Amino acid sequence: MHGELHFGYDADNRLISASGTGPEGKFTARYRYDALGHRIAKAVTTQRGTVETRFLWEGWRLLQSREGERCATYLYDPNETWSPLARLDHPAQAQDGECYWFTADLNGAPLEVTDADGAVRWSGQYGRFGEVSHQTAESWALRQGEPTINQPLRYAGQYADSETGLHYNLFRYYDPGVGRFTTQDPIGLNGGLNLYQYAPNPLGWVDPLGLAACNTGSKAINPKDIRFSQSSVNGAAELTHSMKTKGWAGEPVDVVRMSDGKLTTIDNTRILAASRANIKVQARIHEGASPLPEEFVERFTTKKGVLSTWEEAILLRIGKQASGYRYGYPNGSTIIGSID
Repeated sequence: MHGELHFGYDADNRLISASGTGPEGKFTARYRYDALGHRIAKAVTTQRGTVETRFLWEGWRLLQSREGERCATYLYDPNETWSPLARLDHPAQAQDGECYWFTADLNGAPLEVTDADGAVRWSGQYGRFGEVSHQTAESWALRQGEPTINQPLRYAGQYADSETGLHYNLFRYYDPGVGRFTTQDPIGLNGGLNLYQYAPNPLGWVDPLGLAACNTGSKAINPKDIRFSQSSVNGAAELTHSMKTKGWAGEPVDVVRMSDGKLTTIDNTRILAASRANIKVQARIHEGASPLPEEFVERFTTKKGVLSTWEEAILLRIGKQASGYRYGYPNGSTIIGSID
């Protein structure tokens, strides 16, 4: 049962202190961040003393946590940007250690952690908004006295703070008890009607940065593997700068698998910006023959008729380009010009 909690924030609205009675009793905590907004350390003081945890980042994903002389290094699924794949627990000055494997849900939340022998060392039962109410370990190895492990990863991009019960979500903190962020969207009123909302549905949507929700039906793709459907775009420079500093944010792009088996996009500007920023894009892949959603049908309707498939929409866009482009790249091109 939580008691009263007090929080302190800096001028950038980042949580820098907390105190009170949390899930594990009375505590005081301090949090530190780097210039980009990553949390790089926390120090929690309880009756048992002070424990400091330091964090190392790979882009916007947690790479390693270090507590004393023990480190936990994380690896992620190469096909799912925010889904943890494995964790290596090892001494700070050594590379060898014990490897654990994650089984994760569609939204990136770990369901089980197993060791090299397949024994369950951690499993979690999630509430409606991501609160792990029952952390169990019911395997033969654990019944024989093997220790459980601390597993703080939660929804995509989240790290559970046991002292407060909150989840650190990079640019904001998430309260799994009520399913909302503890501070407003940093973008202000442009964030919509509900500035504290996490996602429309936490089972099918994620917000790994604490900035914008995206559908988990998307996949992380190298933008260099996606062709453009027009010869040039405007205004890619500002978007490129944003992606270099904040990574991918916003809705996934729609990408179409054309009849030649390769991918082409309608959202050319974001693909170009991601390629320049050297980051992967979140993309929804549609088969060329699959039906075009109603909102796109209206967008691409012309005097010549109404479109019905994704491939037809791509071909219409390409058909509006100069003849050299139309005939030279009938299904799209990896080359594009930009007027920045």
